[in-house]
Amino acid sequence: MNIFSTYNGMLLLFIMIITSCNIGFNHGCVDEERTALQEITESMGYGHDSYEYSYRSRFFDDCCRWEGVHCSPTNSQVIGIYFYFIKEDSEEQWFLDMSLFSKLKQLQELHLVGNNIGGLDNPEAICELSNLQRLDLSINSMEEEVPPCWGNMPSLRTLDLSRNEFRGNLTSILANVSKNIEVIDFSHNLFEGFVPFSILANLSNLKHLGLSYNYHLEVETDDPIWHPSFQVQHLLLADCNLNHQSGQGIPRFLSTQYNLQTLDLSSNSLVGNFPTWLLQNVSSVLSLRSNCFVGQFPEHLQSALSTLDISDNRLDGHLPLHFDLILPQLFGFNASSNQFSGNIPLSLGELKQLESVDLSNNRLSGPVPVGLTQNSPLWYLNLSNNSLEGEPLAVNCNMPKLHWLLLHSNHFVGEFPACLSNSLLLKLIDVRHNDLSGTISSLSVLTQLGAFLVSGNQISGHLPKELCEMQMLQFLDFSNNRFSGNIPPCHHKSLVWKNKIQANSWVPIDFTTKGISLLYQGIPLTLMTGIDFSVNTLVGAIPQAIGELSELHSLNLSNNHLTGHIPTSFKELNNLESLDLSHNNLTGHIPPEISQMSTLSKFSVAFNNLRGSIPSSTQFSTFSESEFEGNPELCGEPLQRICSGNDADDDGRKENPSEKAEESVFDKPLIFYSFVFISYSLGFWGFIAPLYISAQWRRKYFATIDGWIEHVFYVMYFILGT
Repeated sequence: MNIFSTYNGMLLLFIMIITSCNIGFNHGCVDEERTALQEITESMGYGHDSYEYSYRSRFFDDCCRWEGVHCSPTNSQVIGIYFYFIKEDSEEQWFLDMSLFSKLKQLQELHLVGNNIGGLDNPEAICELSNLQRLDLSINSMEEEVPPCWGNMPSLRTLDLSRNEFRGNLTSILANVSKNIEVIDFSHNLFEGFVPFSILANLSNLKHLGLSYNYHLEVETDDPIWHPSFQVQHLLLADCNLNHQSGQGIPRFLSTQYNLQTLDLSSNSLVGNFPTWLLQNVSSVLSLRSNCFVGQFPEHLQSALSTLDISDNRLDGHLPLHFDLILPQLFGFNASSNQFSGNIPLSLGELKQLESVDLSNNRLSGPVPVGLTQNSPLWYLNLSNNSLEGEPLAVNCNMPKLHWLLLHSNHFVGEFPACLSNSLLLKLIDVRHNDLSGTISSLSVLTQLGAFLVSGNQISGHLPKELCEMQMLQFLDFSNNRFSGNIPPCHHKSLVWKNKIQANSWVPIDFTTKGISLLYQGIPLTLMTGIDFSVNTLVGAIPQAIGELSELHSLNLSNNHLTGHIPTSFKELNNLESLDLSHNNLTGHIPPEISQMSTLSKFSVAFNNLRGSIPSSTQFSTFSESEFEGNPELCGEPLQRICSGNDADDDGRKENPSEKAEESVFDKPLIFYSFVFISYSLGFWGFIAPLYISAQWRRKYFATIDGWIEHVFYVMYFILGT
């Protein structure tokens, strides 16, 4: 009986639990909120046939189960929307009616990051959301002014509008911001106005403030005098005209901020001595890039910084010997574009967490520390534009994570570093303008390599066959070396030069095209492609397969010993802007098809052995005489040499059929030499045979010969005797 009662009690409890769960879960989201969310989804531009629509329609009755929608577990009302990068790849912008969100009365978090939002209708409507704590509209394309009420919503803790094109006066927004605010990020916008930090003095909960890269903003931290009630953790004030009214100095209030994790004061033209104390005040990331600080790097302190950027200042002297003791936790170090001299400290190679080093554009000398490249976690190494010596990398270097290697414009000697075969993730190799020699013979196929730049050295041998398998190559510069042999006929395998697949690199690349050295970065970098094999000793014909590289923009094969004709396949290079074939031994005519390449703005075939008339076209009429000179048999504009009738006919005349037939019979080598042999045989045996058959003829022949010999001797005796 007791067992039965216990069983019934447990069953009753189980039924009650199931019933209560059904009450909560079967209720689903509120009808009004489901309708609002459906309208929001449809406003994104997703039709009924789209994946997004079909995905959500499977749970149509319960919007709480839609991706990116969070509901309260107690009443099923929507409390969070997290739409991250849903329309990132869409070409159509999303114009959003914010009044749809005002129907979600309990909404606490609204995140619409990276959705290509081009504008907002009824932006003030969300100010009715009294429970909204976090509003994140970052990484979009909104251009309007920010409604003042966005800043003073009573529950608001986070307001992130960064990376848009918002405009208007920022002072009025910050002056009325909620006292509960913790995060404000207006970086990368078009705000303007004068912002004194004194208006932020009472924001005691402020932890994160970002005003960076608002070029029309003027931020003043030191005038008037004020005392902050907050302890900020992340302060981003790059390129916002900081303290231009008070002497362009470091903000004084920073000396009272003891929780600083991130500080960015870049690109403000700040002046004064290097602020050593900031290395101890900031615990994680410090960027003082592009200012006017002077002085030397401190020798005696210890910092917990993981990332330090002091590039583009006026710092000088030597880097500290005991770098590993001063910055033991350093992850990234950028001291480029200063006036540092001396050797790279050996202790830099002792930093086991160091993944990014940029010491370019200084006056450093001596060798590269072996420890920096042995079993190294480096993914970025830039030592270019110094006076470094010795071999570029240790023989046994091992950097398996390396993506970008820049060593150009130094005094490195020895062979190309064979150990780079261990760095299979490389995207860029730049060792230009050194004194490297030897060959490139033991290189692995670097499948992700986008730029391979070795010009201005003394490297010899054949072009590496591994280039054929590097399908992501975008820039290939092997110019001004001693390479020999043929051009490999395999570059048509490239995905970048042949198709519209573009390699990605955030590192700017200097590449010479149209006779001008240009720096490509940003969007132009993703669009530009080029091959430069100029000033070597390459021989043989230009491969026809190069004509398949339809996405190639620049091709320079000048100053070699190339022979043969200009490939007619070049007509398929639809995007080619610069073609230089000058100073070779090319023969034949200039293919008329090339003159129709509308994108071609730089063209040179000077100093070859080309003949015939220069094709006439609107495109070719823009080229000067110097682009065709040095070809004695070439004629026509822009050269002064007028084409004769033969020159004109020589370009495309049709052969006479009878002549062609005649030549096809008698001009063949086999027929010609057979005829010569038969004629010689007939003449020889026609003369010898009678002498062999008749004895009388032989006697007369030899008597005649003897008479001529006596006559010759008589004449010689008479001449010599006199």
